[in-house]
Formats: sequence, structure tokens, C-alpha cells
Amino acid sequence: MFRSYILLSLLLVTGTAIHAQDTLYMNLSQAIDSAQNNNRLIRIFQYRIKNAQGKLTEMKSHYYPRVILDGSFAYNSDPNIRLKKGELNRAVEELINIEWIDELITDYFPIPPKDMIILYGQDFFIKSNLGLYQPLSQLTTINTGRKVAETDLLISEIEKENIISQIRLGITELFYGILIESKNEAYALYDVDYAKSEYRDAVNASEAGEVLPIDVLGLEAEIHEKEGELLQIRNKKEQYLLTFGQMVGLDDPLVPVPRLDSVSLSVPAPLPDYERLASKNNFELGIAGLTMHKADLGITAAKKGYIPELTAFAQYNYNYGIPLFPESYLLAGLNLTWTLVAAGERKALVNQRNALFMEASEDFQYKTRQIRNEVRSSYLNIIYAQKLIVTAQKALVARQAEYQLAKDAVEEGEALPGVFLQARADLAKAEADMLGAQLNYQIIIAKMKRLTGEE
Repeated sequence: MFRSYILLSLLLVTGTAIHAQDTLYMNLSQAIDSAQNNNRLIRIFQYRIKNAQGKLTEMKSHYYPRVILDGSFAYNSDPNIRLKKGELNRAVEELINIEWIDELITDYFPIPPKDMIILYGQDFFIKSNLGLYQPLSQLTTINTGRKVAETDLLISEIEKENIISQIRLGITELFYGILIESKNEAYALYDVDYAKSEYRDAVNASEAGEVLPIDVLGLEAEIHEKEGELLQIRNKKEQYLLTFGQMVGLDDPLVPVPRLDSVSLSVPAPLPDYERLASKNNFELGIAGLTMHKADLGITAAKKGYIPELTAFAQYNYNYGIPLFPESYLLAGLNLTWTLVAAGERKALVNQRNALFMEASEDFQYKTRQIRNEVRSSYLNIIYAQKLIVTAQKALVARQAEYQLAKDAVEEGEALPGVFLQARADLAKAEADMLGAQLNYQIIIAKMKRLTGEE
């Protein structure tokens, strides 16, 4: 028996340790930190920022001169320069322009007198060019492109902060939602116990002929209904837990369980302060404003398509084995390219960019009004949630007093146990409502902070 007791104790301790290892409890700040470190959606936006940083670096590099080395090494099957017999006669005739001399040369003294090679080349030749090119008039266009790249980088950074804010709010809602459903689950369990107690009392009363069988069946059905409500609460809680684990970036089967350290209610600011913060810090409004600025830069860039391209250059050329080409020489100067007629392409591009700017401007105005309305709506929800907490607190105090009276009455034999079970279930419901009111208030505050860009 002693060995069996020891073995049983070891199994219980081992089971407790495994359960402790498989359960991860998190408070709200730990859950948010875990999401910011492990959530893959945040990582995607981090890579977008790196991509935007690379584009900005690329655009800045266009300010500086390009050094280009170009070269060829090849075989030429006929590298020599040849003249056929009499090929220069026409040139001499035009130069002298005396008929009898021209006839004499043509008939008796052709130039050259036979096919001949006048310059010899090499079978293998080398042609190379080392050039330095510095854009001049294009610098204004490059500068506009740099500003566009900087704007894209700012948009990417705000988008990352926006998605972090969304995830923080989502985790907060799930965290508090799980706690609320846990409280509802406790209430539902007490409610099922109370329904079973009523059913047992009804069965006894039916056997004594004091209650009709139809009433017993009604109470039995009520038990199953209460059990169904409990299953719905548990299913909702499990769904919340699963989504919560995914958002904090932890792999299954390790699902974190929220742990509430305390409920400290935040004090709301006046409505004008929220409106001012939202107009200044709201992420979506900031993205819309930067998009409008980017569209304005696009108009500037399109108009610069009318400016001719002027480039300063310097080239060093080296040739070997190519007749009539100097072995090496230096070229330096300016290169001008100007598209005089583009068949309306540049004007169409300007019109297109103007349309994009107007679209972005309208979107900014729309979001400004939308955010302002959302702030006002959230503020009304905050006031309502405060009143709901006060009401839930009063109900909780009343239920606590009722619970104590029912407990005392049952202990003194003045009431049936069912009265205590009902009071216990009602108290659990009041506690769930109180916690729900407090956490709902915190969720509304978190939504307001997201609207105002405070988190």
C-alpha cells in the first residue's frame, strides 16, 4: 500500500507539472509585447519599411555621377581596308575636271591601278570606353523622386504603426472578452446547478403529488437549455482563446490564458482634446495626408517632363586593331536630349496626376470627417460605459446582500438550499456584469486611444 501511495503521488505531481508546462498565463502587457515580437503581419510591414528605405537610397544615388566601363574584344575575319582598281577615278575627275585628262586616267592610268590594301588591321581587336556622366537638368526631377521615396517611407512606417495599433486593440478586445466569457461561464455553471436543484425538488414534490408532471418536464427542459447556454459560452471562449494565441504569435498547441492583475479604470479626457489628438495623430488620417502630398509631388514630376535632359560627360577611349581609329583619345562636353513633340503624352500624364491629387484630396477630407465622427461616437460610448459601471456596481451590492441573507437563511434552516443556489447564481451574474462593464469601458478607452494615435 505504501508503494502504491508513493506511485500515485508521483503520478499526481508529474501530471501537475505537465499541466503547468502546457499552460501559459499572460497579462495584457505581456500579450501585447509577445504580439509585437512574434506576429507575422507586423514582420511583413517591417520588410515593407526596409524596401522603402532601399528605394530611398536608390533615388539618392541618382544625384551622383555614373562611371561606366564598356569594352569589346572580338575576332574580325577581314580587318583590312581595301580599294578596288579605279575606285578613286571619279574623285580625280571631279578634282581636275579636264575632259581629255579624265579620259586618259580612266583608260590608261586608273587609280589605284589594281585592287590593293591601303590599311592593315588586326584579326583580333579591342575597343573600350571609360565614361563619367553627371546629370544636370535632371537633378530637379531626381530631387522630386527623392521626396516621393521619402513620403513612401513615411507611409510605410505609419502603416506599420497602424497595424501594431490594430493588433493591440484586437488583443485587448480578445483579452477582456475571454475574461468576460470566463465569468459568464462561472455564472452559467451556477445557473445549471440551480436549475438541477429546482428539478430535484420538483421530482420530490411530484412524487408526493404536490407538483404536476408537466412542471417537472418543464424544469428538465430548462436544465438542458441552461446547459446549451453554457456550451455556447464555452465555445465562444475557446474561439477567442484560439484567435488570441494566433495574434500573440504563439504556435499551437500552446494557447496562452489571459490573467487579469487588476482593473484600473482610465479617466477620459474632454472631447475637444480627443478631437485635437485625432486630427494630429490618427494613423489613417496621417496616411491619407501623406498620400495627398505624394500625389502633389507626382504632378511636379510630370511637369518636369517638359525640361530637356542635359548631361555632362567625359570619356576615355582605347582602341587596338581597328584601322582609321586613334589608339586612345579623350572626349568631354555636354549632351542634350529634348523631346520636342510627344503626341500629347506629357499633357496626358499631367492630367492623370492632377486627377490622382484630387482623388487623394477628397479621400483626406472624407477621412477627416469620418475620424471626427468616430471620435464623437466613441466619446458618447465612454459616457454610457461609465453610467453602466455605476448601475452594475449598485446591482452587485444588492446581489451580495441578497446572497448573504440567503446563505444565512439556509444555514438556519429557514429556506431550502435552492434559494442559496439561486442567490449564488444571481451573484455570479452580477459579478460577470460588473466585470463586463469595467472591461467594456477599457475596450472603449482603447478604441479611443487608437483613434487618437496615443498607442
